[in-house]
Amino acid sequence: MTLRGFYILILATILAVGGAVGVLYQRNAAAIGVIDSEPVFPGLTDRLNDVAKVTISAEGETSTLVKQGEGWVVAESHDYPAKGEAVRALLLALADLRTMEAKTSRPEMFARLGVDSEVDAPGAEKSTATLISLEAAGGGKIAEILVGKKRYGRGGQADAHYVRLPDANQVWLAESRLDPRAEPIDWVDRLIADIDRGAVRQVTIASAEGAPLVIGKDSAEATDFVIRDMPDGAEIENQFQLNATAGTMDQLVFDAVRPAEGLDFGGAGTRYETFDGLVVEVDFADADGKPWTRYRASTLPDASEAAKSAAAAINQRTQGWAYALTDFKIEQLRRRLDQLLKQKKDAS
Repeated sequence: MTLRGFYILILATILAVGGAVGVLYQRNAAAIGVIDSEPVFPGLTDRLNDVAKVTISAEGETSTLVKQGEGWVVAESHDYPAKGEAVRALLLALADLRTMEAKTSRPEMFARLGVDSEVDAPGAEKSTATLISLEAAGGGKIAEILVGKKRYGRGGQADAHYVRLPDANQVWLAESRLDPRAEPIDWVDRLIADIDRGAVRQVTIASAEGAPLVIGKDSAEATDFVIRDMPDGAEIENQFQLNATAGTMDQLVFDAVRPAEGLDFGGAGTRYETFDGLVVEVDFADADGKPWTRYRASTLPDASEAAKSAAAAINQRTQGWAYALTDFKIEQLRRRLDQLLKQKKDAS
């Protein structure tokens, strides 16, 4: 055999092996359901501006996000403003859903993949799927999907979810950036105020039982706060706790929200003042078996422009609303003098 003939034989062998591999891949791909990636919702990207309501339901929880003007509100939280960037991220993630692999179409397998619904098996265990529904302003359905278990990407692959359209049996593994949360608290903008502890000049905590607790420091550079009008012979029990009381407004977030109307905010309150002239006053009311807080911001005559802007932002965010906080934050806002001082030992 000539050298030229030898090369021709090698080339023919390579082509034959490549063709066989291609046939085997196609057969194998058909067997395991691998398909060309396609959008789960073709054309949804062009209709995102038409979405006026998003409903997310899972395991007994429901969040209804309603478009109001240029923003969004959470219906289950008394129409409190939603985190607009989170809503936009959800809509974009839905529009970007792309099929990776066709899975089962057998209803008895839906629960295992987390894409079952109560309609599939009435009376069975509660569905673990997350149902996401998009509606237009007139109430027309734009898109709806059941989102199941997540499969984390490995080996360079993208994260994925098992998904199913409610009116179809086919389950898909879809490339996904979804973070579907059904609890309303996950969608509201929970921030009340954000005042760095170092900026606080003085905190005054009124008491119905006597003189107020006043803590402060003389300069922004000082690290530790002191108790003003410290009783003779008294000592601070825990400096960290004292400093923490002054830092309550640092990234202060709420656990629940309701309209302030109808609540009685009488009695003792708490007042924060900063070195640049910002003042935040906190009032308290008891209802529904828990304490609620209300916030009012103002400025001192010599306040900086930054302080004026901060006061306006706090008032715009909180006006008309009452907030429930963690027990720890309520304790800080209502700290008493005796809780900060060393207890005297009995002479006996």
